[in-house]
Amino acid sequence: MKKSLFSIGYPFSASSVILNGKRSRQLSLFALLLTFMLSSNLKAQGSFQILPGITNEDGAFPGPYANAPRRFQILIAHAPISLMTNKYITSISFSLQGSYTNAWPLTDTTFGSYEIYLSKGVTPPNIQMNFAANIVGTQTMVKSGSLIIPAGSVPAGNSSNPYAYTLVFDTPYLYTGGNLVIEIRHTGHNNPVDVPVRTIDTNTMVNTTYLSACWQQGNGITKFNFPFIRINSVQSLEGLGVKSVTIDDGFSVYPNPVKDYLYVKGDKEITEFNVFNAAGQKILSQKNNANVPKLGTFSLSKGVYFLQMIDKQGNSTSTKFVKE
Repeated sequence: MKKSLFSIGYPFSASSVILNGKRSRQLSLFALLLTFMLSSNLKAQGSFQILPGITNEDGAFPGPYANAPRRFQILIAHAPISLMTNKYITSISFSLQGSYTNAWPLTDTTFGSYEIYLSKGVTPPNIQMNFAANIVGTQTMVKSGSLIIPAGSVPAGNSSNPYAYTLVFDTPYLYTGGNLVIEIRHTGHNNPVDVPVRTIDTNTMVNTTYLSACWQQGNGITKFNFPFIRINSVQSLEGLGVKSVTIDDGFSVYPNPVKDYLYVKGDKEITEFNVFNAAGQKILSQKNNANVPKLGTFSLSKGVYFLQMIDKQGNSTSTKFVKE
């Protein structure tokens, strides 16, 4: 009896791919690619991709949330993220190792500097132990400055939504296709506790064909396990009006059009405002300490802007407004 594509088996391990011979390996590669494609949760304008598309591995790497300085690169081939072509990548998030059962951190935790860069790159099998050699073209800094992670905002790895804490970009990145390199550089945080993000092993087929990663260790650079990652995107800058990470359906922004102050009403605690112009450039950023969140718009010229709001857990939502 002929088996359907979905009877191949999911999830599957690298060892089953190798042991079943050449034909099964080809089928498994195709099934894996299809799994990547189907794992994208597409909406009218917003979407997200969770990589890799497997569930049976639970390795660890403390890089994104390490309390010591870290620099590392994540390489992703075009195929698993092809549905994001010509979309704006707005944020990323990691999942804690599945066996890590407590939300993190216990207290508010600060990174003195946390930078994220995006660029095109070499194919994952051609990864070099040289950061510059993996980059094709120019790197774009999409996030910089200090980072405060509120207590308990990073969910346990076995939670229903382990990607609930989001690293929101200062400037959305237009992905035009090709291999993608995500590079993170940070100074470490002031918390004595490191927590591991979930990874797949460096030797698995998926990690050498479609995905790869390297990090600076001492004076050298070495390959490391690829971390599970969620990549959020929108179709266009107007797509920022679609919630890439939901805060709440019950919030409202008023008045719109606005002259001096823009107010936000909702159930969640807003901690930060960011304003983007039509070109996707962040032109205004403001922390919020008021009981009724409000943004001063005195410095803005007349026109259409996009407001990004970030809550205490690091989740974000955005909407369009007009300055008159």
